Amino acid sequence: MSTAAPATAVPTPKPWSLWGGRVLSALVVAVLAFSAVLKLTQAPAILENSARFGYTPAQMFNIGLVEILCLVLYAVPQTSVLGAILVTAYLGGATATHVRISDPYITPVLLGVFAWGGLFLRDARLRALLPLRRSA
Repeated sequence: MSTAAPATAVPTPKPWSLWGGRVLSALVVAVLAFSAVLKLTQAPAILENSARFGYTPAQMFNIGLVEILCLVLYAVPQTSVLGAILVTAYLGGATATHVRISDPYITPVLLGVFAWGGLFLRDARLRALLPLRRSA
């Protein structure tokens, strides 16, 4: 005889919410993947910027590896919440780097908002955990 409590049903998201979340998440994945590939291939533009930011090419390669790891965890549905937390931490570091050299920092901030917005729209469990409005 099993003593485990029955699992509570999580409502499935509406189609517009699911697709909106997928589009936002895909945008985040595409931007981070592009950025990571440039870092890993040591593109000349990245090497030029890395010196301006105070990072060596070897450090930029390692940052690209971390970026890929965060991205993969975010893209896999089973680990997407952990991935969103790590993507947020990664983008926080990117924001701090831009602030430190008085560079515009809106892009990493918006990517973080899009990452959580996309996950919120496509994952009913997250919406149940963080409701934007209360049911009457």
